[in-house]
Amino acid sequence: MDKIVSVTVVLADEDDFAGMSEEWLKWFPTNPPARQGAKLPARIPGLKVSIAAIAEA
Repeated sequence: MDKIVSVTVVLADEDDFAGMSEEWLKWFPTNPPARQGAKLPARIPGLKVSIAAIAEA
């Protein structure tokens, strides 16, 4: 986890942002990576969140 430099988080529901931020602090309590966020432009049944991460080798 300490090699992650950037994370993109896409939420189905923007109301979940606060909960995602709380969880983020559990995984990255210090020196968090850069973060981008967005709301899904279309509904995909059952999908609540999509996360993509870029890490150093």
